[in-house]
Amino acid sequence: MVSHEYTASHGLMQLLRASNNGPAAGTGNKENVEQAHNLFGTIIPPSLLKYNIATQNALFGGYPDHKDVAPCAVFIAAFSIIAILHVALFTINYRRGHYFWLSLGWAFYAVCRVIGFGFRMKWSFDLTETNTGIANEVFLIVPSIIFVSFNLILAQRLFTWRHPVGGSRKLFWNTMFALYFIVVLVITMTIVASAVPYLYFLSEHAFESYKNVVKVSAILIILYSLTSVALIALSYFFKPTTKDENLYTYQPWWIESFSPLYFPRKNAAQEAEETFMKRNHNHRHAIRVIAATHHHYKMVEGLTNQRGNLTHNVSLGIICFSTVLIFVGAIMRAIIVFSGVQNRDMISAGDPVVMYICWGLFEFLINVVYIVGRVDLRFYRPDVLPAKVRDIITAEQSAFASHAPSRAGSATHSVAPSLAESYAPSVDSADFNFSEVGTMPPRYSDYKDRFDDDKERLDTFTEDNESEFHF
Repeated sequence: MVSHEYTASHGLMQLLRASNNGPAAGTGNKENVEQAHNLFGTIIPPSLLKYNIATQNALFGGYPDHKDVAPCAVFIAAFSIIAILHVALFTINYRRGHYFWLSLGWAFYAVCRVIGFGFRMKWSFDLTETNTGIANEVFLIVPSIIFVSFNLILAQRLFTWRHPVGGSRKLFWNTMFALYFIVVLVITMTIVASAVPYLYFLSEHAFESYKNVVKVSAILIILYSLTSVALIALSYFFKPTTKDENLYTYQPWWIESFSPLYFPRKNAAQEAEETFMKRNHNHRHAIRVIAATHHHYKMVEGLTNQRGNLTHNVSLGIICFSTVLIFVGAIMRAIIVFSGVQNRDMISAGDPVVMYICWGLFEFLINVVYIVGRVDLRFYRPDVLPAKVRDIITAEQSAFASHAPSRAGSATHSVAPSLAESYAPSVDSADFNFSEVGTMPPRYSDYKDRFDDDKERLDTFTEDNESEFHF
């Protein structure tokens, strides 16, 4: 049954459906609008419009009316402020030589939210504007997926910080790129499957197929929203290996605080890059990771494998908080998608208030936490070293690490000794007397054995694929 009672609107729509080869109810909305204008002129009778809205497929948040104008205006203003704050943070950081490009990504996300609520407000004045309705759905669903992708990038940086060897391998990076590519396909699939039924008449079988595609995409979006937490859990389930602990990492030692009002010293990152001109090959190709500690404990400067206290509780909390709230929104939308009811039979989970809470209030709070929590500092990874530094050609690895100047001149911030320095044998010149031709130093075998042992440990850095140092 398409209608609970046989009204004039129901009879007219039955006639139109028969003339259009019997399409499924709720499809071809754009075609129906054009035919209604041909029959009634510019103004479509409200009763006919109300009937068709009631028989449309249920949407998360329903179809807007005059009551949606106020909340849409509120969230347009709220996300406009969020976009401005993200751009302002990026601008201040950029002028100081601190390049955190994800801030622009979040600004783009906020603009998408503004556009989405703007389309919803415009659609509330005239529900016959099918193209506006489709744009509204796209710009309300897609931003959440984009936000999850940025969350996954943050989780990826946490994973690489904890597992620098595994997190820098081509296999790991290719897996992440494949995941992002799949997400692009999911977004495309969601948009197409959601839009086509509104644009064209479909048979019952075709309409069910499109609804099944939307259901699949809803499940994939739920799973994708959990990937960042899953990646973090994976990094803590597997403890760092000996290779991870021994591998040198390039950390932003010039960041001294995560305070909301703190900004890095101007050009500190560029000054740090210059110090690498005096470092050896391994240092210039060290793995770039986020700051190693909260800086409430021992602050690590320069290249070191003594990373201090490995707690990132606040950073982990920020990602988990955002993941839970986005996950709730994905679940609520999936409930509506799987209910498979028409708009007039909408369940309470699809109420507009629920939608505004999930896609409006929750995501606004997440952005506030990101800005106040200074994710631009917590998840900042040093930039790739300039070409003039990377292209320096040095001799084969020295057994001793170079001593680059650092701000760590004070006793409280001393650079940890290198592996070679820790194991270098004490040499007495008396042991090496070559006055007699053809003789070897008396203790040569002792030093050779010890040097071979040290060299074996140093080779830990390069015994794997050297490509891991170029990410």
